[in-house]
Order: sequence, then structure tokens, then C-alpha cells
Amino acid sequence: MLLKSFHIGRVVAALLIFSAPVLAQVGVSNDTILIGQSAGFTGGQAEYSKDVKAGLEAAFASANRNGGVNGRQIKLVTEDDGGKKEAVLANTKKLNETHKVLALIGYTSGAGTETSLDYITKSQIPILSPATGNMGIRASHNPYLFHTRAGYNQEMSKIISNLASLGYKRFALAYLGDVGPANLKAMQDALASNSLSAVAVVTLDRNAQDFTPQVDQLIDSKPEMVIFISNAKPIVKIVQGMRARGFAGQFATSSFAGSRVVGDLEKHARGLVMIQVLPQPQKNHLKFHQEFHADLQRVAPNLKPNYTVLEGYIAARVMVEGLKRAGKDIDRTKLVAALESISNLNLGGYYINFSNTNHDGSKFVDMGVVDLSGHLRF
Repeated sequence: MLLKSFHIGRVVAALLIFSAPVLAQVGVSNDTILIGQSAGFTGGQAEYSKDVKAGLEAAFASANRNGGVNGRQIKLVTEDDGGKKEAVLANTKKLNETHKVLALIGYTSGAGTETSLDYITKSQIPILSPATGNMGIRASHNPYLFHTRAGYNQEMSKIISNLASLGYKRFALAYLGDVGPANLKAMQDALASNSLSAVAVVTLDRNAQDFTPQVDQLIDSKPEMVIFISNAKPIVKIVQGMRARGFAGQFATSSFAGSRVVGDLEKHARGLVMIQVLPQPQKNHLKFHQEFHADLQRVAPNLKPNYTVLEGYIAARVMVEGLKRAGKDIDRTKLVAALESISNLNLGGYYINFSNTNHDGSKFVDMGVVDLSGHLRF
């Protein structure tokens, strides 16, 4: 009788063990929360990616110094994708299946995010703030994808409407060819809304070394204004190449170029029209800006605040807010619900608003011009 009871007890215990979920809280331990990032730390987006990472680390380090989130420290796990979309997908799988992160943040390739989105959705892993306005990932509502910046449709509408009102009519378009058609469509739609069409359309390789064919095509089309949706490297090469050929027209770029493009262009930056989707990073009169500067100084004392660093910082601040709201027993489902509960989050006059039907957190768009001294003026 005692032997029989012993066997029954062992069976019940075994059933209890095997009925418990193996990973009840993916990416969460008693003292750590793992957040993953894939970015192009090598290749044509290296500086841009490093800036985004610095912003993420500054905000996460600040949260950790103040006790973390619900008693846990946030750890950023990064993988280099070299700006190649296939590598982004491979890294996403690695972050999910090997590192077992709770969520993703700060991807720097719009094309790579687009390529990875089906896997992200099937894996039900939240991804916050890809550092891109890529329209291919904004065409429809995705339950796991959250944006903290405006899309390229809003950027292109702003820039082309303003330039058209100044009398510009001959626009040439240059965009990264490894993305889907949605970005080009945003540019063409903005032209069409002003009864205009492009005199030339050229595709760019973000990691290429030679842009002579694109320079030739753009010169031959005789544009008054060349508009880019690209990382900085192709923009710098094309502007330098066209100026060397005597081109006297103007250039304009989406926010994806990053603020470092001004320094890279040197004298050729004068007159460059730039879209920004964030508040000015040099401001220091509000508590949020003071926190940003102080937090960045602690993790990267030699790095000057710029728009790209600020983008990473804002993304991480929003992630921290979501983690706090998700509670002690956090999991991916609770994090999604927590992010959707964020409304009117004030980050120095920059507001984030999500809901269960809207994951586009901001529509803020500003436009500036680089002056003769190399400063961006609004």
C-alpha cells in the first residue's frame, strides 16, 4: 500500500513538472531583462548604427543606475548585420532563438526590418523603434511593431510641398534599391499631390563604393532638386560627384541620412535641405534634454549629442516605460499591452501616443537647411 502511494506521488509530481511552461518568461530572469538589437555596425551604416546604440545604452544605463525595472537590470544584446537585409533576418532569429531576448529595438535597416517582419510576427516578439521611416513596414498595422518616429510619407510630403511652394519643379529621386517599392511610392505620391513628377529616378546600394552611373543619370536629367531616401554614404558620394561636374542645383534628404552627413559633406553641405523627425538634440532648457545630455556623457563622454543618438535614447526611454507598465511578471504579451497603453508620453515636448489600433507613436516632422557655417538651421 505504501509502495503504491509512493508511485502515485511520483506520477503526480512528474505531471506537475511537465505541465509547467519551459520558458514562461522569455528574456527575463530574476535580475535581468534582455533586449536585442540588430544594426549595421560595419558597412555603410556603421556610424549611424553606433549612434543609435549609444542612445539606447545611455537610457538603459540610466534606468539601471536607478534600480532597473521592477528590480531587474536591462541588458542590450547586439548583433552586427553590416547593413545587409539577409543578415538582419539571421540576427533576428539568433536574438530570438539563441539569446532568447524579450523584445527587439533600434534596428537600423528598414529593408532588413521588412525582410524580418514575417518571422517577427510569427514569433510574436515585440519590436520597438526601427530607426527608419521605411514605408514597407508601415503599410498595414502590425500587432508587434511599434514606431517612435514619423514615416517617410510624412517626411516627403513636408519637404516636397515646401520646395514646390518655393517654385522648384524639376525633382530627381534617389533611394535605396534593397527596399520594397513603398519608399519610392511615398516620394512619387508627394510629387503627384503637387502636380509634379520626377525627371529621374535612380536606385542606390547603401554599401557601394562607386556611384558614377547614378551621377551620370542625375546630371543628364537636369534637375533643380535631388531628393534622397538613403544612408549617408551614397549621398556624400553623389553630391561630391555632381558638384565636381558643375551641378549648381540643390539637394534634400530624408532623416535617414543622419546628422553626420553634414560633417562628411564638409563644404558641399551648404544649402542641403534636411528633414528631421525629432526635436533638436542640442537643446538643454528642459529636464528631458538635461537628462539626455547627462546620460550620454556617462556612457560616451566624447560623443556629441546628435539626432541619431537622440533617436536611440527616445526609443529606449519608451521601452523602459513599457517595461515598467508591464509589471513584475512581464512577458511579451504583457509588454505589447503595456506599450499600447502609452498615451501622451512627454519626452521634452516630443509626444508618444500608442493604442491597440495605432502603433505610429509620432507624426513630428521638421525641416532645416545647412547654412554657410555648416549648421542646420530651422
